[in-house]
Amino acid sequence: MRFRYLLVLMLIFLVSACKSKKEDLVPKKELSVRRGTVFLEISATGAVKPQVGASVKVGARISGRVEKLFVQTGDFVKKGQLIAIIEHADLEAQVKAQEAQIRALESQLKEVEGTYPYKIKAQKEMVQSAKAELNLAKLNYKRVLSLYNEGLAAKVDLDQVEKDLNVKQSNYEYQVKLLESLENEYRTKVENLKASINSAKEELNNLRVKLGYAYIYSPISGVVSDVTTQEGETVVAGLNAPTFITVIDLSRLEVDAYVDETDIGKIAPGMPVRFTVDAYPDKVFEGKVRTIYPGAIIRNNVVFYNVPIDITTNYYGLLRPEMTANVVIVAGKRENVLVVPVSSVKIEADGKSYVYVKNEKGKWVKREVKTGWSSGGFIEIVDGLKEGEVVGVW
Repeated sequence: MRFRYLLVLMLIFLVSACKSKKEDLVPKKELSVRRGTVFLEISATGAVKPQVGASVKVGARISGRVEKLFVQTGDFVKKGQLIAIIEHADLEAQVKAQEAQIRALESQLKEVEGTYPYKIKAQKEMVQSAKAELNLAKLNYKRVLSLYNEGLAAKVDLDQVEKDLNVKQSNYEYQVKLLESLENEYRTKVENLKASINSAKEELNNLRVKLGYAYIYSPISGVVSDVTTQEGETVVAGLNAPTFITVIDLSRLEVDAYVDETDIGKIAPGMPVRFTVDAYPDKVFEGKVRTIYPGAIIRNNVVFYNVPIDITTNYYGLLRPEMTANVVIVAGKRENVLVVPVSSVKIEADGKSYVYVKNEKGKWVKREVKTGWSSGGFIEIVDGLKEGEVVGVW
């Protein structure tokens, strides 16, 4: 009795299996082979990244305590907006001291330029007076010498006028040298004071620049993504400037797609791209390939290449840095080719592709086909089908 029961179960199973197999040969629907366009689509995983210069770490160039910090994470800042102030009383004191030194030097220069011209003018008058006395002494000497030669003057008279001529000559030369010395002294003092003033002004500019470092401004407009220094903390500026905040311009984003080395040769700048992100799975963003970075990225012994993509869809307020992007790069296009739904093609254990074609008697016949590119749910039929033939869709 038990044996008969088992035999019945086996028969029911075999009938069900045969029925199921037969039903499997009947497609869900049928579709005529038609002509269409297919694309060579290369899939890759990527990430939303700020463009070069769109993410800036704002730091300090001087050491000191943070007196004021005006922003927090999430705040929007404009380019040039004041975000922090570092203690700077010592720098202000240095600036004031340098300004006082410049005023003192300028006062000295004013005094020199005000007094020396009068001294030089007076000395020139002394030179003119000495020259007049010298000329008079020369005339007197010639007159006495003439009288002496005629025997009308004594030798003592000639010696006296010659001595007076020599005195007047020496006095004139002394007054000329004194004038030259005074003019040189005036020129030297003016040059030295002007040089000192220029040097002091340069130092003042340096001090003012250094004082300006105490006021930290945002170099770009964007959103504060990170605050790493708090008000009251002391920062020490060294080889690496301590970071206060990080500002990201969310209107300047790109997608860095990581393309497998087997596909990188098919990609070129300018190719159209579409991608989605997990936050908005139903929204398709578009872009285009900007370039291909030459350096390889190796992950788990697989070689990838970074392909930056310019986003052409309006994305502001939607995309954020580090979002995962599911990227499809359109690397080629074939028009007016035979296409069928992807689900019509079955790949069996032998690696060959097959479709089921409805023959003239209305029966489904298995046929081998050669396929090409596939996109948008359709696949190119290179060989094995004709336009208008009916294939099953599974």
